[in-house]
Amino acid sequence: MLHFAARPSDNSYRMPRRVWVILAFLLLLIPSAQFAWRNRDMPNFGYLHDDALFFVTAQGIAQGHGYRISSLPETPYQTKYPPLYPAYLALIWKLNPHFPGNLATATLLSWPWLALCLVLALALYQQYGFPIKRALLLTALLGLSPYMVLFGGMLLSEIFFTCFVLTALLLARRGGSGAIVLAGLAVACAYLARTAGIALVISIPALLLWKRDWRRAGLFLAVTLPVVGGWSWWMHTHLARSSDMSLLYYVDYMAYEKATVGWDNVAIVLWKNLDQIVYGMGALALPKVADFLPLKILTQVVAVGMLAGVFRLVRRGIGVDYAVFGLLSVAILVVWHYPPTERFVLPLFPLLIAGLITEIEHLWNIIRKALHHKDASQRVVAAMFASGVAAVFAFALGLQAYMTFVAMPKTAETQRTALADRRAAYQWMSANLPQGAAVFSYDDPLLYLYSGHRGNYLPMLPRLWYADDHDKIVAAYRDVAAYCKSRNLKYVYFTTQDMSRETGEEDRLAIEKLVRANTALTPVYMAGIGTVYQVSP
Repeated sequence: MLHFAARPSDNSYRMPRRVWVILAFLLLLIPSAQFAWRNRDMPNFGYLHDDALFFVTAQGIAQGHGYRISSLPETPYQTKYPPLYPAYLALIWKLNPHFPGNLATATLLSWPWLALCLVLALALYQQYGFPIKRALLLTALLGLSPYMVLFGGMLLSEIFFTCFVLTALLLARRGGSGAIVLAGLAVACAYLARTAGIALVISIPALLLWKRDWRRAGLFLAVTLPVVGGWSWWMHTHLARSSDMSLLYYVDYMAYEKATVGWDNVAIVLWKNLDQIVYGMGALALPKVADFLPLKILTQVVAVGMLAGVFRLVRRGIGVDYAVFGLLSVAILVVWHYPPTERFVLPLFPLLIAGLITEIEHLWNIIRKALHHKDASQRVVAAMFASGVAAVFAFALGLQAYMTFVAMPKTAETQRTALADRRAAYQWMSANLPQGAAVFSYDDPLLYLYSGHRGNYLPMLPRLWYADDHDKIVAAYRDVAAYCKSRNLKYVYFTTQDMSRETGEEDRLAIEKLVRANTALTPVYMAGIGTVYQVSP
């Protein structure tokens, strides 16, 4: 809950605190609102695959086809992603059933969740006891982050999920039975938005039991456990039974976990995941603009500062509930079968940025004392250290501004150009391919939404990435025609941007060369970055 001081009673006019807080809050929304509005056609839609899968599933819900992945030839039930976010996106299809025109409607229904997330973060900071100016600073650093700006205009569930996380933490901190029941409902929504919400299902009652608050812990679990059990039961009873890993990629998290993490590679998985978690945390403050080792090291140093600051806050009794949730979330991510990027740690960002500012304040207090030390050498060292910290802070702010106002708009234009080539190919396929012909495509949900043709792609097994086995990564596409025949995929649509989510440029070029040289694939249409091939009988 936000608290504002009353207007001063003296005769001199001062802007009421409520007014300047609201004005400051509205100002920090401008960059994200501007970016979302300018890119309301969502040129990056489908780039990360998950957003297009969400939207395809939402279309099926809106059209009464059930909770299925309509873009796949088998149209299996969607048992990988919980249903709450796709159900919300189904409202878009109800309001405007015409794709891609309804992407502008999607933007209008997605961006407000970013604004709500910032309101909730501001409220939580105040509930943690931060002064209003500190709370506003932290909220501003959140709202102006290029990753928040970017995800605020995309159809991904991270910010949607974070809103329920913050709501649950706010409610659970209040006393009384009503508040904990509402917190349980918020956690149930978080779990139905992302299975990562299981960390909240565990952390909140664990803290209540630690405090011997048996009654409220029981009420919380009475609300959340039926939801967890209900989704788990539905998922198990509707799961597609298959040994095809390319199909299981779409429907079964645990199958991919078992296929990726084993006793033979658990150490390297833990090491690489931990490396990526720390890198992803630091990148929220120092964005990734280049694959440059010294920049990565600096980014991870920033992440260490974030974690050190969180530890200081917890020692003061601030943010303990958030930190426990974060600890459990990291424990899940570190053994997960996919390298955790900024997306996966974004729900922890409000806590991490508070930790970073706390650590910077701690360093400043040390430097300030050293600057007044009687020993001149101590003062020189302190001045040099202060300059270094200030330089990193200024560099981070400059990098964030560059990402938000230069790099992201430029990337959007590049993606818009590539999309024009794809749409030309989709239009050709819609007009010329036999009705019902399935197509192998890296962006299969886009293929379905634009052309009506179903299909899938061949996901790279994460085990190969963890093993740095570039030969097998490339070899997966050596006989793509045989794979297509096994899945009854009659055509292949391949672009020069395929595999960009999963491989480096060298592997991508090698795969492209294999596809172009495959004599079982006959080119039937070319447009810009992409080629449509017919698979030889």
